[in-house]
Amino acid sequence: MQPSKQTIFEYFASFAKERPSDVFLFDEERSYTVSQALEAICSAAAVLAQNGVGEGEAVAVSATRTADTVIDIFALQFLGAEAVLYDPRERCGEEKFILCGRSLFTHDSEISVDYSKKYTFIPTFKDSAKPTVIIFTSGSTGIPKRVRLSQYNFINNALDTLDIGGYRADDVNADVLPLHHVFGLALIFTAVVARHAIFVPQSVRPEYIVQSIIKYGVTRLNGVPSLYLAMAECEQTQSITTLRCGLIGGAPCTAEQFSYIEKKLGITLIPVYGMSECIGISCSDGRLTAEQRCSNVGRVYSMNKVSFAPDGEILVKSPAMATGSAAEDGWLHTGDIGYLDGDGMLHVSGRKKDIIIRNGNNLSAVAIEQKLLCLPAIKDACVVGVKDGREGEVPAAAIVLSPGSHLDAADLRSVLAKNELPAQVIFLPAIPLTSSGKPDKLRARTLFSPAD
Repeated sequence: MQPSKQTIFEYFASFAKERPSDVFLFDEERSYTVSQALEAICSAAAVLAQNGVGEGEAVAVSATRTADTVIDIFALQFLGAEAVLYDPRERCGEEKFILCGRSLFTHDSEISVDYSKKYTFIPTFKDSAKPTVIIFTSGSTGIPKRVRLSQYNFINNALDTLDIGGYRADDVNADVLPLHHVFGLALIFTAVVARHAIFVPQSVRPEYIVQSIIKYGVTRLNGVPSLYLAMAECEQTQSITTLRCGLIGGAPCTAEQFSYIEKKLGITLIPVYGMSECIGISCSDGRLTAEQRCSNVGRVYSMNKVSFAPDGEILVKSPAMATGSAAEDGWLHTGDIGYLDGDGMLHVSGRKKDIIIRNGNNLSAVAIEQKLLCLPAIKDACVVGVKDGREGEVPAAAIVLSPGSHLDAADLRSVLAKNELPAQVIFLPAIPLTSSGKPDKLRARTLFSPAD
């Protein structure tokens, strides 16, 4: 397959021509058919253009959980402006324009953007490879940094998933992940390319998500393991009848957790691997058995190339790579350690930053977490490296116990090698998470004290 150079407007226009009256986008308050969404996006783009927003202009967007935010993002794409997506709980940056809901703010004015009025808009933006989205990395293992992505990145990532992703024309895809996170943002572009509906939930409370799946006939979603596990524990899961499949990524998931989620939600989980700097690297296939899917992150996408550094770091070349993300050698250095098995499946062993060097031995924090999660008494675990005066660095574990459970040193020794045993263990009601639902290792590390 060759990469597409079309813009998202061209994909949207084709979608609207073929299925104008199909529902495309809705939340609790508003619903748009494909043609209505296209009209609303064009109207918003026209108003923004009239007020000085044009190609290359950076516009801060508060990524609230509404259909209007999706309209705003696409309007900026049609213009070729850069949507700088922020967590709505945080303060926006110093961009000249700030777009929030149906209002465009400048430093000295507020302009209403009425999506119900029709404005003439003739798109002139043609360079799909030019960056039109700025997001920030989650900062789960370091300081968040800006990442610049293009329509070319999102569209070709979507095209590479069409066959193995299991998309259908009657799909209703719930965008439960934040719109300022690459996994949540990729969903709205994929919906245009794959031509299905998007539901934007107003909350990510597990009970509300389960209720929304039942109420709106949601068929698929993208999520992280912690969200799927929380949903699986909700009482109403037995009433879910429409949910078919869900992409899962962002954090490790044990085989036991994988099986539990699929059974409780009646869902086929499809592991995916990507990051802010490269939207999609690999994806499993829902047609494989659960056993074949749960232990790896699938096959490398057809338009991608993967190699490995001498230390096992995964290197990638892809049309889904962010602008400026490649090193001098032309490869994106992912920071992840992994390997390809004999069947061509990609395995991710953990982050390079998660390698703990204890007495000269390299230990994987992720591998230790996986072993801990095999114990029935442990509901969740997060392992980090802590400085130690004698051993250099030692594992430290934050553990969430299963209800009514007890854990002692003998339990840990039953699953961990001697050098994997945590030097410090704390018990928490919940593992700290980033806004995208990934374990926040930076915050977790502050809970432990370095040893002399």
